Amino acid sequence: MKNLLAFTVFLIFLFSGCATVDENKSAAMEKKTEVKEVQKEDFGKIGNEFLSWCRNEQKASENLAAQIKNAKNKTASEILALLNQIEIKQTDALCKSGIYELNHPDEGMRNASMVCEQEFIKQTTEFSLDTDLYKAISLLKMDDASLSEEDKYYLNDVISDFKRNGVDKDEKTRDELKKLSVVLSEFEQEYYKNIGADRKRIIVETELELKGLPDEFINSHKTAEGNYQFTTDWPDYFPIMQFAQNPKLREEMWKAKLNIAYPANSEIFDKLLKARKKWANLLGYKNWAEFSEEKLMIENPTNADNFINKVAELSKAYSDRDMNIMLNYKKKDSPETTTLEPWDKAFYPVIVTQDKYNFNPKDASKYFEIKKVKDGLFNLFEKLYGIKIVEIKREDVWHPTVQSYNVTENGNIIGTFDLDLYPRENKYKHFAMFTNELGVRDVRLPRGAIIGNFPKPVNGKAYLTHEDVETLFHEFGHLMHMIFAGNNKYLRFSGTSCQHDFVEVPSQLMEEWSWNPEVLQSFATDDDGNPIPTEMIEKMKNANEFAKAVNVRQQMYYAILSLKVYTTDPEGMDHHALEKELEAKYSPWKSYSDTNMIESFGHLIGYSSNYYTYMWSLVIVKDLAEEIKKGGMMNSELMTKYRKAILEKGGSQKAADMVKEFLGRDTEFKAFENWLNQ
Repeated sequence: MKNLLAFTVFLIFLFSGCATVDENKSAAMEKKTEVKEVQKEDFGKIGNEFLSWCRNEQKASENLAAQIKNAKNKTASEILALLNQIEIKQTDALCKSGIYELNHPDEGMRNASMVCEQEFIKQTTEFSLDTDLYKAISLLKMDDASLSEEDKYYLNDVISDFKRNGVDKDEKTRDELKKLSVVLSEFEQEYYKNIGADRKRIIVETELELKGLPDEFINSHKTAEGNYQFTTDWPDYFPIMQFAQNPKLREEMWKAKLNIAYPANSEIFDKLLKARKKWANLLGYKNWAEFSEEKLMIENPTNADNFINKVAELSKAYSDRDMNIMLNYKKKDSPETTTLEPWDKAFYPVIVTQDKYNFNPKDASKYFEIKKVKDGLFNLFEKLYGIKIVEIKREDVWHPTVQSYNVTENGNIIGTFDLDLYPRENKYKHFAMFTNELGVRDVRLPRGAIIGNFPKPVNGKAYLTHEDVETLFHEFGHLMHMIFAGNNKYLRFSGTSCQHDFVEVPSQLMEEWSWNPEVLQSFATDDDGNPIPTEMIEKMKNANEFAKAVNVRQQMYYAILSLKVYTTDPEGMDHHALEKELEAKYSPWKSYSDTNMIESFGHLIGYSSNYYTYMWSLVIVKDLAEEIKKGGMMNSELMTKYRKAILEKGGSQKAADMVKEFLGRDTEFKAFENWLNQ
């Protein structure tokens, strides 16, 4: 989930539904231009027009708030309708700003979007602590005849958020909270800026040191001086960690990656921890984790700790098994070795799977031409949910290469989306589903976008890895969740605005179809029209399954780290020592004192204490997937049930209740454990 600003997702009028990102395939939001440096500049024609629109929306929101505070003869439902209009205007500005600042080709537009975002964040903070606005809403009665059950759920959630944000505190406390919100925003921006600015370089003198890497990759990094230069950016880092046979090179790259933004972010992170704890304490919470988890499925830090340790223990035996397999393969190269190193974690799974399963990812790519993949994905959703996806032409896109589509059902348009799939300069570097406009019943339809960085077509064709295919399925799962949940009455429950530790469920679940032979063979064909062989799919699945428990264990280290830095008193805390203590206890890999991951682990800012979310979602996904497979993955009646029980609800119900409605029971660990042991 891409946060607009991590801290402000808890404010009353700012929602996490604006964009969704898969953690395992993305990095934190990059902001390399500070807002305060560009606020007084001329943003050019389109940038100035956008900022003018933003400020008009701010004024309109202020007028709506004034109407609520001065309402005398309005019913409770009419007042809630005004509040809904405020949330529509504020969220629209924030969502559009998020798309434009990260993807628009015009620099003025990008900078104007950052200013718009900051000004709306300031307004949402002020509204969340406006005692007059709170009083006007808190006076509404739950037994008002004009209120439906849907209205009452909304009213209760609004009042709860007002209190969580401190509106009922004394004036001095409210003033401190306002000041802290500014301070926290500055810390967050500086933290992310330092990560984006620290691009470490590795110099390799001879080609002999690059053995194992593809020739085209090596040649593309040769310098005029005759040596080879690589950076810690993902397109350089990942091939080296996977294929470089030189362990010294892998070690150097791994350590460089884990020291990004160190020591620049050390003091900033400590200050941020103290500020977040102060915020939580002012609101009556013991720590930030207690505050941030209160409205999530997990409910509190104790439950989060129990979950993390349960999964860590559950995965340990399977992790140890696969670590031993990799160690035995390493001993073939180095008979004297007694241990695996953390810079072996991507290298030896490739060696093992090529030997054990005779699978090379390059062999599968010829079956995954991107247009065929896209058409196959569209056809799949059409069959599962009885919809149609039709390409359209829109003028209001941010780049001429963006493609637009309507989603129709029974001849009626139910949503629209844009695809921005290929890399370019000044564009978000990873993969995400962005919300442009959240749908609101009887007001407007939802509109989303998938932002990607897939290989650019050459002579009209581009070939994907299966991991790319899985990524596209994942993001499309987010997209259709946003569209199917776009008919809620209240914007705050629309789209992917569910409990934050549930938001990855619909996207992770869609990945299951990317492994289904029937689905793959319906679109995955080579240039001669031959479908991908069933035997290759099986090899591909076996290769993907290897060392998954090792990855689960590593994820639990990240999860416990994110929890403990927010439950430990930051006064006097040595976060580097805590990092190493937890790494030694939870990670399957050795810990090294000369690495400093916290300084570049952006999710400690974005997800804060709640990195457990991804594994929490996966437990639910494996349970759902097992039930769906029993009924048939192409069973449209079953998928319609899933759509109505979960996808269409958005955030209008507790996530556990939605899952129980579909399964007929609470979520269980059994399917997840079975998956670990496969």
